[in-house]
Amino acid sequence: MKQVLRSAFTKPVDDVIFKYVASIDCDRHLVECDVRGSLAHAAMLEKIGVLTVKQAANIKRGLEQILAEGLMLRLEHEDVHMNVEKRLEEIIGADAKLLHTARSRNDQVALDLRLFVAQEQAHMVEALKKLCTVLTDKAAAHADVVMPGYTHLQRAQVVLFAQVMLAFHEAFARDMARLAPRLISPLGAGALAGSAIPVDPAFTAEKLGAQGFFTNSIDAVSDRDFAAEFIFACSLVAIHLSQLAENLILWCTAEFNFVKLPDEITTGSSIMPQKKNPDCLELVRGKTGQSIGELVNLLTTLKALPFGYNRDLQETKPPVVRVAETVRDSVEVCTIAISKMELNREVMRAASLDEYLFATDIVEYLVAQGMPFRDAHSKVGELVKTGKKFSEIPLETWKQVGINPDVVQLVNPEKSVEFRQSPGGTSPASVLSQLGKSKIEN
Repeated sequence: MKQVLRSAFTKPVDDVIFKYVASIDCDRHLVECDVRGSLAHAAMLEKIGVLTVKQAANIKRGLEQILAEGLMLRLEHEDVHMNVEKRLEEIIGADAKLLHTARSRNDQVALDLRLFVAQEQAHMVEALKKLCTVLTDKAAAHADVVMPGYTHLQRAQVVLFAQVMLAFHEAFARDMARLAPRLISPLGAGALAGSAIPVDPAFTAEKLGAQGFFTNSIDAVSDRDFAAEFIFACSLVAIHLSQLAENLILWCTAEFNFVKLPDEITTGSSIMPQKKNPDCLELVRGKTGQSIGELVNLLTTLKALPFGYNRDLQETKPPVVRVAETVRDSVEVCTIAISKMELNREVMRAASLDEYLFATDIVEYLVAQGMPFRDAHSKVGELVKTGKKFSEIPLETWKQVGINPDVVQLVNPEKSVEFRQSPGGTSPASVLSQLGKSKIEN
């Protein structure tokens, strides 16, 4: 196997070592990014006079052909950069050897990964927008559905189902804000010290559509903060997806029976013919560990590197690629699940008739009548201690604790949510306002 970049060596790299240091398995995801960077670099070289108009046009033609045809990476060329360069030489000849002027694989790979991250940020945001749209659509279609709200996974107070959907919308909206792409071009930094050739990194950045370029060439080739930030943002997306999936998994059990998942998103059992399992949602929950693990993986790679480029940084590429693919797939799975799930409205309302859900309503009613909160809390607690439903407690017992028994009229789920008119609360008017805001954001 012919090896590249060995003119200063007397012996070839051992085949085992060569395969070990090669990165083509991951680099196949970076071909388009590498060619985009090369097109911008060639334009810059033409601007500063390193390339003639004819040479630049020839290089551009060859690179665009690679983009159009695609490129299968070959192991003997070690990485995406040399694969593109060698293929370009096959297409256009000797002019291809001019392209690497004033450029190192160090600033080249830094750019490729930045471009890939910016691309994946955009794809992730688009996927999240679709998920947010189905969340708001589902909320709007079931705006009057009441259900128990939970704290500690115990029934707490009545809420609107729509507000639950909008709560997840809020989480994913924050995720989208974290994924806002900001591309800084490292091209022109060279290996680490810059170049004696009068490069124009500002021009290159503009050609790439970047928001700026590096200020320190050493930092430019070694910075992978953007990769860590991307994986962190994706990990939070995965965590929010896992929380959403967990709720759907619980809600479709016989014990809850709040929602039904259609056949097309459930799987069967190898032994129990009655089973319809939410496997896709369980995998959304399970794959979250991959994102968190990859974040730790990347941070550990970075934690003790000396300044400048080190080959350890090659290991920052695979976590980015793996997390981008896995989390985007998980977003799509949850989008399908939310759009296709059916609500058991009657079951949800029946669960909302659990009278202990209205204990806080009675406390707040007493407070509104002038009773100190702690006294009201204590008196209602005494009633709860009887173990009876509020509607079953004798009039004498109500009077003994100093509460007008007419408050039993508060034991109604629709009235309960109507009372919660504080900003961001679960009243129909508040949820309608939240829904309008969410639709604008979508």
